[in-house]
Amino acid sequence: MFGDVLIGTVCAFAGQIHPVSFEANNLWASLPCASDGSQGAAVDPKVPLTYPESAGWMLCDGRYLSIAAYPELYAVLGDLYGKKSDAFRIPDYRGLFLRGVDAGSGLDPDAAKRVGPLGTGTSAGIGSLQCDALQEHTHTYRSVALATPANAGNAAAKSTADEKTSLPDSPARVSKETRPKNIAVNYLIKYR
Repeated sequence: MFGDVLIGTVCAFAGQIHPVSFEANNLWASLPCASDGSQGAAVDPKVPLTYPESAGWMLCDGRYLSIAAYPELYAVLGDLYGKKSDAFRIPDYRGLFLRGVDAGSGLDPDAAKRVGPLGTGTSAGIGSLQCDALQEHTHTYRSVALATPANAGNAAAKSTADEKTSLPDSPARVSKETRPKNIAVNYLIKYR
């Protein structure tokens, strides 16, 4: 059904899945880019549900799994996303865009500032998070301010200064986040 792929592989899945966990992702709750915790509608009752777990795939929803029940997946993920007693946590990719690890390429200029997979410290590796941001974008223009005429009959003078532009107020679409056009999918992880 899904082909022969490595355990721990993550892929986008366009089918509707009944979520196992309706819990908000609070891993990065203390960061300035944390979501407000609101949850949208998870399941459209008019669309049939898919159950990929029977094919060895599960939703990346941050749940904890028993190490004994999923030893192969634990061998790949270990405690990277969290651990409690005899369980490990799988990644929670709900509502997030995935980005390839920089691995020294220099294409992620802020790689050294990424937050670690457990929501603390810094890490440029797998599972690290980066808050949303807008790239600095300004233009210099010359503004002219006319001086008030003097009572003594001198001609009015003018002054100039370099100013910087800022983001436009309209017609740009605004939101609580910066994002490209996107389509929602379920991210699945191969567990067997």
